[in-house]
Amino acid sequence: MQHAAQHSSAISLDAAYAQRLQCQRQWRGFLTALAQEFAAALPAPDLALLMGRIGARFAIQHPLAANQTVAELQDAMNQVWESIDWGVVELEAAPAGMEMRHRFSPLVAAFGATEADWAAGFLRGVYQHWFDAAGATGLQVQAMAPLDSLGSVHLRLAAA
Repeated sequence: MQHAAQHSSAISLDAAYAQRLQCQRQWRGFLTALAQEFAAALPAPDLALLMGRIGARFAIQHPLAANQTVAELQDAMNQVWESIDWGVVELEAAPAGMEMRHRFSPLVAAFGATEADWAAGFLRGVYQHWFDAAGATGLQVQAMAPLDSLGSVHLRLAAA
């Protein structure tokens, strides 16, 4: 029993340590205050839409080259994420659509765990724009699980 408690504590410490690495100290207080002000001003669904629009703007500023395969598309996306230390994405074609597992975004580290649901709208907006630009119009990026403590999320591109 004690071992399980130690393991749980180690995971928490690891998440806290990773979050400190994901968001530089100079930005933490500002971004936390920004997130709190956003949350006080708008309901979570509106904030998720706002973050989606911000994500689309980001994607416009970071266009992907034309790609022929899922692997090439994944590589192009990861080149963008790696260039700004925003984690990695794994794409997998599935019968229900395209599965996306984005790992280690700094969203939870920057905005806090309580704001994770609407903050994830940023990633949905980025991927939505990139897939629309790649010709997947009419399909929608949906969250399959919320952001975890390390800023990782499971998304799916599927029929709306």
